[in-house]
Amino acid sequence: MTERLYYHDATLCQFTARVLEQKQTDRGPAVRLDRTAFYPTSGGQPFDVGKLNGIAVLDVWEDNEDAVWHLLEQLPEGDAVGGEIDWERRFDHMQQHSGQHLLSAAFVRLLDAPTIGFHLGAADSSIDLVTPDLTWETAFQVEAEVNRIIWENHPVEIHFVDQAEIHQIPLRKPPQVSGTIRVIWVPGYDASACGGTHIDRTGAVGSVKITRIERYKGGVRVGFVCGGRAIRHYQRAFRGLQEASADLSVHQSELGEAVRRLQDELKETRRKLKAAEGDLVALEAERLWRETTEVGGVRRVTAYLPDRSFEQARSIASQLSSHPRTLALLAVSEAKGTRLVCSRSEDSPELNASAILRHAAETLGGRGGGTAQQAQGGAETKPQEVILQALQSAAVKME
Repeated sequence: MTERLYYHDATLCQFTARVLEQKQTDRGPAVRLDRTAFYPTSGGQPFDVGKLNGIAVLDVWEDNEDAVWHLLEQLPEGDAVGGEIDWERRFDHMQQHSGQHLLSAAFVRLLDAPTIGFHLGAADSSIDLVTPDLTWETAFQVEAEVNRIIWENHPVEIHFVDQAEIHQIPLRKPPQVSGTIRVIWVPGYDASACGGTHIDRTGAVGSVKITRIERYKGGVRVGFVCGGRAIRHYQRAFRGLQEASADLSVHQSELGEAVRRLQDELKETRRKLKAAEGDLVALEAERLWRETTEVGGVRRVTAYLPDRSFEQARSIASQLSSHPRTLALLAVSEAKGTRLVCSRSEDSPELNASAILRHAAETLGGRGGGTAQQAQGGAETKPQEVILQALQSAAVKME
């Protein structure tokens, strides 16, 4: 058992202790102390960092016997050590964790939506709620309620309660441990069993901002930031609004309408572009058909189309095969290699599109298949002249 020293004041985040045990882990040396102010990863909250005798503490965890271990860059000399917590990280975690308690309490009070999961991340934190849905309008109401409690600056009390007294405490949810329970209590608003680090008055949370809402395992996951993180979130959002406003030459209040107008214009532009591409594909198909000489009663159209997508090549092949006595064998290049498509007209049953395409693909180090009338496949990246030679050879030889 390790004595825990969870201080709220930056000036008290220094302590002295005695090394009880040391061991070598697969990540480096670790020590166990008789007392520590370092918080081990637990209950959704990450560990503290800092120094022991000037040596960086890289990780802190609790073993199955309630002993706290500190992973170090190197072992300290002697048994006596002086510890120092990284207060900036500790205070950030205190703001996020206390803010989470208030946010979870507000969701229960306003929506009867209990929290069943909590994660304190490096960028933002999240809680998982038992509720089928959550709109932003409702989330903003909860957010306003939480910030009201924060700005009223209620005390955040820490009580240690035994099993005989626990029924007298209005806990938001039953504790997951037995024995003496550590309770984080905001009188008149929330009481929760918790071993984490917390601020001493709600005002120190600063503010809570909900940042995302997403469905998660039949419930809802809510992302949020508190305190300094909330300020940085506001600053990033404001800079984004400033940049978008400048780029679109509109006031920030008009950005929504400007974006909707651009979306409508983009939709119309895409419609026109698709129509133009269809016309271009039709013209290219006609050009290829006219420029191909009929041999043995069949026009064998072979072409490498470096500036066309595979979908466009398929459309060209389909339009070519709508002509009588026509075979189309086309190739395009993509990031992963060469794509091939073969199509023949219905009045040319002696031509097997699948066999022709397989011959071309195998010549280029690939494979493919399909029906006697339509087939497609892929091959390795090759020079243009090699691809054309493979197409022409397959179109002529395979009948």
